[in-house]
Amino acid sequence: MSDNLIHRLVPHQGCVVTRTPEGIGIAGSAMNWVMSAAVAPLVCRAPFSFRVVGQTDSTNLRLHWHRGELIFNWEVNVRELRVHDPATAEQHAIKGMGFIKPGEWHEIGWDIWLDRMRVTVNGETRFEKQGDYSGIESAPSVGPCFGSAISVREFAITPLA
Repeated sequence: MSDNLIHRLVPHQGCVVTRTPEGIGIAGSAMNWVMSAAVAPLVCRAPFSFRVVGQTDSTNLRLHWHRGELIFNWEVNVRELRVHDPATAEQHAIKGMGFIKPGEWHEIGWDIWLDRMRVTVNGETRFEKQGDYSGIESAPSVGPCFGSAISVREFAITPLA
């Protein structure tokens, strides 16, 4: 497993990262449609696992990789998980799978192989999909959106077999 990267994340697009006793706090630019994020200082290529232990104060805990995005507690419907495919940017709406309880720590895993991906929260699979993720190189990131603030105590990248 990689080291915890939280103190090496790079603020992007108005993102403000502050150290806290439990890890880091991440706040956005407070501008709608600006995807503020804390970006890993490295580029990842499938197969790998992107793991975040984080929480939101309300809505919008988001993970990003290339054209892909995972949205938990989406501002339009907190119960719907939003998944944007990293290769195609195709959007998927998964009813009843997007809610994470605000103010509590959640382990979110985004496993990306050459031919598929899987999203888990606290060990529960919430989404799986086939796809072609070979040839993509991008830096993963985590962030809030639309006024939310998030906290992160672990951000790790691990190679997958």
